[in-house]
Amino acid sequence: MSSQRIPTAYNAKLTSKRADLTTLGACWQEFIAHFSPRIVLGSIAVALAARIYVGEWSWRDLLPPLVLLAAQPFVEWVIHKYLLHLPPIKLLGRRIELYGSIQHRNHHLSPSALERVLLKPIEVTSFVIQIAIVVALLTLAIDPPIGWPVLPQALTAVTFAYFGLFRYEWSHFLIHTPYVPRSGWYRTVWRNHRLHHFKHEGYWMGVSSNLGDRLLGTNPDQRAVAKSDTARTLRSQGE
Repeated sequence: MSSQRIPTAYNAKLTSKRADLTTLGACWQEFIAHFSPRIVLGSIAVALAARIYVGEWSWRDLLPPLVLLAAQPFVEWVIHKYLLHLPPIKLLGRRIELYGSIQHRNHHLSPSALERVLLKPIEVTSFVIQIAIVVALLTLAIDPPIGWPVLPQALTAVTFAYFGLFRYEWSHFLIHTPYVPRSGWYRTVWRNHRLHHFKHEGYWMGVSSNLGDRLLGTNPDQRAVAKSDTARTLRSQGE
C-alpha cells in the first residue's frame, strides 16, 4: 500500500454516520450549526472589534500572527500527545483522568460521530478564556520592558489566537466528514489523521498541520508501522 494512500475501509469507518457531507458547502453548514465554531467566531468578532477601537497600528502587529502560525503545529502536538492521550492515574486508590482525555478517548472509540469531534461547550469556553489569560500574561511580561504598548499587541495576539482555534476546529471537523480534499497539502493532513485513528495512535498527532509530526519524529512512513490493536481504545496509554 502506497504511503500516499490509506485503505478505503479507514475512510468508511471515519465518515460512515454522515455520508451526505461530501461538499465543502454542506460541511460548512453542518459545522457552523454547532456551538463551538459559533462561540469562537463570536470571540474573534469581539477581539477584532476591540483591536480596531484601540487603534495604534504598527509593524508590531505583524509579529503575533507570525509567531502564532509558527507555534500552532507544536502546541497542537504537545496537547494531543501529552494531555489528550494522558492515561488515567490512580491516586489513593481512585482512578483519575482529565476531562479532555475522557472526551478524546470517546472520540477514538467512535471517530465517525461528529458530535464528538468538536470541542464541548465547557472545553471551548475554557480555551477562549485561557487563551486570553495566557496572551495577556505573556504580553505583560514581554512588552513593557522593551517599551511596546501592551493593549494593542495583546488584542492583536488574542484575535489571531482565536483564529488559530477556529482553524483547528474546522480542520478537525472536515477531516472526519466524507469530504475528500483536493490540495496535496491538506490531503496529507487528512490522510495522517486517519492513520492516527486507525493505524497507530502513537503517531500523526497533527490536526491542522503535520509540521510538528515531521520535526518531532511522529511522521513515519505508515508502511513501516504495525497496526495498533489499541488505536480505538487508547489502552496502550498505560492501562
